[in-house]
Amino acid sequence: MSVSWVKLHGLYLKYVKWVSSNPSALGDVEMTVKWLSYFIAGQINKSSAASELVYSLSNLLVFYNDRIIEKANGTIVCEGSGSVARQIKIILTTLEYCEVFIELSAHKVWGSRGRWFLIVVVQTIKCIGRLALTMFCRNNIVHNPPIPVLDRTNLIESRPTAENASFQSDGQTVVLKRSGKILRKVEGAPPIVARSWKPLKHESSSHVVQYAGRFIRTAELMYILKPMVHLACIRKYGLKSWKSYLVPMAMDVASLRIYYKNRQDLSKEQKQELSRRCVSMLLYLMRSPFYDKYSKDKIAGLLTRIGKNVPLTGMITSLILSYIPHWQETYFYMWSS
Repeated sequence: MSVSWVKLHGLYLKYVKWVSSNPSALGDVEMTVKWLSYFIAGQINKSSAASELVYSLSNLLVFYNDRIIEKANGTIVCEGSGSVARQIKIILTTLEYCEVFIELSAHKVWGSRGRWFLIVVVQTIKCIGRLALTMFCRNNIVHNPPIPVLDRTNLIESRPTAENASFQSDGQTVVLKRSGKILRKVEGAPPIVARSWKPLKHESSSHVVQYAGRFIRTAELMYILKPMVHLACIRKYGLKSWKSYLVPMAMDVASLRIYYKNRQDLSKEQKQELSRRCVSMLLYLMRSPFYDKYSKDKIAGLLTRIGKNVPLTGMITSLILSYIPHWQETYFYMWSS
């Protein structure tokens, strides 16, 4: 083994140890790196692909540091912690962070045909992965991204102390099957002097209700297949066709309607994901052809009025107006939500 490799390995071990020991301070460092990297990228190359590369790398850095902290605490935060399910979630989360950069790079290197080819490849991989999680790993609602950003503050607070470590074990608490609420067993109550009076933490605190109802499964399948249906509509009718716009929107609405009719069967985490999907419906206002015919002029008029009537906002609104066409063309896709 070469000396340089030994040194690199030693530096890596020191980095892992520092990340594991300083999860709170790490967030400030990550944010600083992200903003500095944006500034450096803007000075070197003003292309959108370079900006997306920086954004993807910063997200991947946070994702990797989260896994280090997660491993150091001996806790798998995301549900479905089996090896196969976890590997699928890692792949899907990585694609979520990198797909825009992949698309822009393909367009720059291979042109429009290469761009659409890689879009189809990425969305096919995501569709297959989500179907595997839903059908075989018993995850009724796949989150976006599948592995969320780690809540480092709560993770630190949930570490058992020396006084009450024996009372936080799996044998001393029980998780209610439907709601996921954590209750302490009678025999698991610690002495009064050792009680923290804080909400209970449990290894399965990210418990997800496994409800295999036919209607819930149908709603998730509609949501998963929506990107592929949209790409098929684009292939047949064109990107700015009303059919390509309305068919995926109808699938979104139908999926949400089925979920809300069975809302009582969802856990807290699943309801939060459902709320995120409802908010993402607002993106349809920014997608063609609705944006071209209705939203574009109204948004431009609103920002112009704000810039003229609200002090110190003229520069900001003018920048937003100049960036909106690029954002609308790059980010507001049916398959990205």
